[in-house]
Amino acid sequence: MKIRFIKPLKPLYYNLEKWSETCIPLLLITGLSGSGKTTLAKELATKYDADFISFDVLKFYFKASIQSQQLLNLFLKQYPQIAKLIEIQWSKTDKKYSNDILFNYYCNLFYDFLLEYSKKNKKKIILEGIQFFSRMHPSKSIGMPIVIIRNSGFCSFLNKVNRDYKTNHLTVKGLSFIKQIIKDLYIYHIKQKKLLNKYIIYLSILYKHDKGTC
Repeated sequence: MKIRFIKPLKPLYYNLEKWSETCIPLLLITGLSGSGKTTLAKELATKYDADFISFDVLKFYFKASIQSQQLLNLFLKQYPQIAKLIEIQWSKTDKKYSNDILFNYYCNLFYDFLLEYSKKNKKKIILEGIQFFSRMHPSKSIGMPIVIIRNSGFCSFLNKVNRDYKTNHLTVKGLSFIKQIIKDLYIYHIKQKKLLNKYIIYLSILYKHDKGTC
């Protein structure tokens, strides 16, 4: 079941039969950075007439889609104090408090908000991101419709490099380029892979004990 570094595996699916306006309108999609989460989410959103949003809107508001910005704006009406933190992408500004911990906290609140909003409005929403395994406890995913993309660490890494260094026109060269590649490989596709594999194991164990129905 674990993510492998070279060989891609088929996605894991949990509770997809529950994804509906009357049962659980929120579908979760997760996987490594560069694994294809956004592509899949957009395809499903078009096919099933669902709203699509990425957790990344909490950091990259101005690069997000209009639909993502609109949903986040509804969230910010409840928590206007974090608007400035989103603008600076949660970079550390206070020695007394860790903005990383704050980001974890608001990722959880944002998830809860979207779940409640989708149920209240009976509107299908697709939420994608790495935050399900990097910022939240696996128990929050139990009972939810979820897709875990198991593209290989190597393929995901190449996709991320292609996206970041070509699409964003980054101009890092020489030794700095090599250092950045090594840093990205460790952060995004070694460290992330370990976290995602733990998430998959925990989720499979918790899923066996989940008897919830709509």
